[in-house]
Amino acid sequence: MHMLECYRLFKGLDRQTLDDIAAYARILHTQRHMTLFEEHASAEMLYAVQNGWVRLYKLAANGRQSVIRLSGPSDIVGISAVLPEGMYTLTAQTISPCRLLTWRARDLHHLLDRYPVLQNNSLQLLSEYRDHLQQQFLELATENVEQRLAHTLVRLADQYGTPTGAPGQTKIPLMQRDLADLIGVSHYTVNRLLHFWQEQGLVQSRRGCLVIIDRRQLLARTEPSPEP
Repeated sequence: MHMLECYRLFKGLDRQTLDDIAAYARILHTQRHMTLFEEHASAEMLYAVQNGWVRLYKLAANGRQSVIRLSGPSDIVGISAVLPEGMYTLTAQTISPCRLLTWRARDLHHLLDRYPVLQNNSLQLLSEYRDHLQQQFLELATENVEQRLAHTLVRLADQYGTPTGAPGQTKIPLMQRDLADLIGVSHYTVNRLLHFWQEQGLVQSRRGCLVIIDRRQLLARTEPSPEP
């Protein structure tokens, strides 16, 4: 398997094309809390996460960070770099040591001109990120904390979860604080809710990760509570 085949940005491209695109890439190793780019800066680099985690956030006027998305392995970060004179709409910061592939915007534009499929994939990703943002705002406006956390865990498990070896169980390599930032509540609130779900056999907290034990019951928590 080619190292770029796991990224949706490069789907539908043959091996020779992937080799050409990979030739322009550079490898970047980072530690925790490294800022990859800042909101409103010129989009000069595209990043493909090979391992580790990156959080993308907006900074409010009062200095508070609103986390919009967590990106993990096989994700593309900084998609604005595909646009002519693009600007980053979020700030990206690593929350763990990361290994990333990077492309300069000028090289990327050259590749986009050469391969129309890459252009189509870029537009599709931009559309998906917009839809994700709209869905997140809808959840913030209409759902309680339990529903939002359940929705987030199910999505993360589907995207990044790995089997634990036990039937039906999935492991998500994220800390509770990252989840709290993502749904906009305190660490204490997430800790309390996860502890309650753990007692019910839905999840299990382990060092550096969370295990989804009963996805069906967790999915049921995304539904509104019945009216009394």
